[in-house]
Amino acid sequence: MLKSEEKHWSQMSSATSTIQVSGLARTKLDALRSQAKAAGVTAEVYAKQLIEEGVALEQQARSKTFDALYGPAQERFRKSGMKEEVLDELVDAARTRHHRRTTRKKN
Repeated sequence: MLKSEEKHWSQMSSATSTIQVSGLARTKLDALRSQAKAAGVTAEVYAKQLIEEGVALEQQARSKTFDALYGPAQERFRKSGMKEEVLDELVDAARTRHHRRTTRKKN
C-alpha cells in the first residue's frame, strides 16, 4: 500500500458497521486471509479495504468517461513503443491459452 493510501485509510470515519458474509467458499476465505497477511493487516481490515476500494472504483466508473479512465493507459502504451500488431498477437495468444484451459476443464 502506498503512503498516501495508508494515510487515507487512517483518516476514514471511525463509525462502526458490521457485515456478515455467508456462502463464501473456503478457498476464497483462505485467499483473503493470505492476501491480508501479505499486506500486514487482519482479514477484517483487508476486506474493509477491498469493499471501500470497490465502491470508490464504481463511483469513479460512473462519473468519468471511458476516455478519461482509459486515457492514461493509452498514453503509456504509446510511450512504450510497442506496435499494435504485437499487442494483437499477445492478446490472441492469451485468448488461445485461456480457451485451451477452459475447454480441458469442461471435458
